[in-house]
Amino acid sequence: MGVGAGKSLKTPRKFGGYFGSWSSTLLTLFLLISAGGVWWWQQHSEDEEYDLSRIGSGRPVVVQVHDPTCVVCRQLQRTVASLQGEFQADVDFLIADLSRPEGQAFANQQQVGSITLVFFAQDGQLLGALEGLQEPEFLRKVFGELRPSN
Repeated sequence: MGVGAGKSLKTPRKFGGYFGSWSSTLLTLFLLISAGGVWWWQQHSEDEEYDLSRIGSGRPVVVQVHDPTCVVCRQLQRTVASLQGEFQADVDFLIADLSRPEGQAFANQQQVGSITLVFFAQDGQLLGALEGLQEPEFLRKVFGELRPSN
């Protein structure tokens, strides 16, 4: 006889019926609500990032004119993102996405192309623009200059 011979294997007890279907329904409902919440949060936070109407709303703004197909644009975006945490309490960081009509309109209005950062004062006054990749330390100084005086 082999190991465990003569012993009967116990089959796991199933919790079926009302409790089983009710718990699986709750689990399914929870997963659907969670997925919906994640989707809404992603849409909401993404929409804020592209909301160029925030320019002139009482906070200084940095707008990156961005082409999602441009490798250098993505590099600039990573550099800005690495500094954003230091300044987000005082400065709004927005994106004018050239693959969107409103991003194209912004770039045309400002007469700038991709790989450009455009700076606005709290009241929406254009302060200037930087074209091309910039060193993080230089951008840190520029972003610091945008902070309102206390």
